[in-house]
Amino acid sequence: MSRFSDFRVQTPVKTQPSLLPPVDWTSIGAKAPTPVNVQYNGPKAPLPKAEVVMITWTDAEWSAMDHVFLHGSVQGESESTTLIHKWLQYSRSAPGGSSEGGQLWGYYQLVDIHGKNGDHRVLLLKSDAHLAHPPWISGLENMVKVVIADAQPKQIYSIGTAGGASVSQRLGDVAITNAGTLQLAISDNKSSGLSGKTFTSNWFPDLSLLPKVESLYFPLSRIATQAGLEAVLASAKRSKQKEAEALAPFSLSDLLNSAIDPANLGAPKAISFQNTPLLTTDTYYIAPADTKYAALEMDDAVLNYAAGQAHTNFISVRNISDTLVPAETPAHKPIPPGAREAWSSAVYDAYGMFTSYNGAIAAWATIAAS
Repeated sequence: MSRFSDFRVQTPVKTQPSLLPPVDWTSIGAKAPTPVNVQYNGPKAPLPKAEVVMITWTDAEWSAMDHVFLHGSVQGESESTTLIHKWLQYSRSAPGGSSEGGQLWGYYQLVDIHGKNGDHRVLLLKSDAHLAHPPWISGLENMVKVVIADAQPKQIYSIGTAGGASVSQRLGDVAITNAGTLQLAISDNKSSGLSGKTFTSNWFPDLSLLPKVESLYFPLSRIATQAGLEAVLASAKRSKQKEAEALAPFSLSDLLNSAIDPANLGAPKAISFQNTPLLTTDTYYIAPADTKYAALEMDDAVLNYAAGQAHTNFISVRNISDTLVPAETPAHKPIPPGAREAWSSAVYDAYGMFTSYNGAIAAWATIAAS
């Protein structure tokens, strides 16, 4: 599983019990978000109005979003209702199903976030539209257009997993940016004429609460220990994926760098990259060395572009779920692309939900600060 493949509901995504820790809102003098009842009239009905629309994609991200914004202050329930049954389906004006899944657009819930200057109504949306899958860029653009027309938000947030753009970005860190550059390889996307372009929102959120919420972040050092990483690597080598063969000759010491060294994972940070673009690709891209970008992901520059067309502010809050993978070992033995992809995917699969918890907390802080 990776950021590329974990995009449509494949297996039940559970609400409770969660592997994630309860969110101790009182420890920072805050109130948990309050769920808002929705008069639901079916998937073809318009979305409710909201000040903010917060979008995420993968099952790992969805689980973390549900935990932080809906269930995180309650732990130990035995409820096993899946998110696909718990959340409300939305498919107004969406294209029909394809071989890759059911009808777009996705699933939503509504919450109030209690901020310093009042409440903010936030629509949480798990999107099934993705730049790297049919109907490609046009589907993603149309989804944003319909969502904005329905919800009429002031801001659109994209939150969720991302690849590290430099070795200084550690597993569990969060990158916050208002800009994105598109790099397109799929012909259906390249025909848009948007490849190579950068899109920047003029708005940037208030980050004043970020230091306060650092105590809530999940330190990946708890689970990405030396033994934990060894187990992840061993499992990846046993995988039936074709890339597993390429990974076989490499040990953990060959793949380890400072971005995923357990010694560096005890204090995750959310970092401002205002006006520094992330890189949005329609293929699974893993940086072999430091880049100039805020993070690496697969949707946000398109959302930024589409939001701009609708005169709506946009922000990305992306958690580092799979770190930069070196192109060679410390002994200068080349690590082939297949091995690098297999390791990146294994790290995402093991830790993506935990890193997404940090991203959701950071996103909450930027809304609650206003």
